[in-house]
Amino acid sequence: MADKFDNYDAEQRAMIDWLTGRSPDARHAIAEDLNFDFAEDVFEWILTQPDCDLATAASYFWRTEPFDLLENSDSRSEDSLTVQRLIERVNAGFYRRSEIFYGGQELWEGEKVCSWTIAEAEELREFARAHGDSNLPWTLPEALVPPFGHRAVRISDEEYPDKSEELRKLFAGLGTVCGPIPASLMAADPPPKSMLPQARQLSVGKITELRRSAFAPLYLYLAFVAAGWGLISVFQPPRYVYNVMIICSVHFGIMTFAMVLSGMKRKRAKQAAP
Repeated sequence: MADKFDNYDAEQRAMIDWLTGRSPDARHAIAEDLNFDFAEDVFEWILTQPDCDLATAASYFWRTEPFDLLENSDSRSEDSLTVQRLIERVNAGFYRRSEIFYGGQELWEGEKVCSWTIAEAEELREFARAHGDSNLPWTLPEALVPPFGHRAVRISDEEYPDKSEELRKLFAGLGTVCGPIPASLMAADPPPKSMLPQARQLSVGKITELRRSAFAPLYLYLAFVAAGWGLISVFQPPRYVYNVMIICSVHFGIMTFAMVLSGMKRKRAKQAAP
């Protein structure tokens, strides 16, 4: 873990170098998959490029669970400040390019627009009405409410993580296990299924089923705890490793609890949506 954080800035710089000179579509595809926790500078760089697509800004915004951020904005967390800066750019008309289709973060079968994204947008509006726009650090930019854009992402083979060894290494260095293309990238104008490798179709299906469950973060947390303590029991590392594992278990446990509660809230919102 120490080595991971020693190389944190270098790994972000390497990803930014790889992205430099690439298309807004490529940057959008990378941002869709990249792990928030290890790539703050990469996201800031992507979102401040003059030709950044509005879909990229929207994808980042909705991934941050903005209602929770706004509800707890008194804490002035770094995430909240990052979102505030993003919203200021949106309101100033910074994101003039809007080509990539964006229908929300998780499109269920038969949906053209993500119902829970729409439900969360209404929650943000209601919160602003109840508390007064002038009393809040930011409010929902309607420009980020889906759907908008008109086409699917267009990227080359070397810009697919499952086809580029270099890109897989960059993702791994930033704490991201890369694999299939996210379903949201194929929400509009998707290639025929016959053109997709069978293995990728199966992988996307399995990941979609996992993401539908509000308890997916809990399953991942339990797997992390089991694997971590299992390795410790086998290799019997120095004492400080135990302390690090305890701290990580508690920290990730709190995060997991919050994510499960948020997921259950979104699921209820989806079920209540018409």
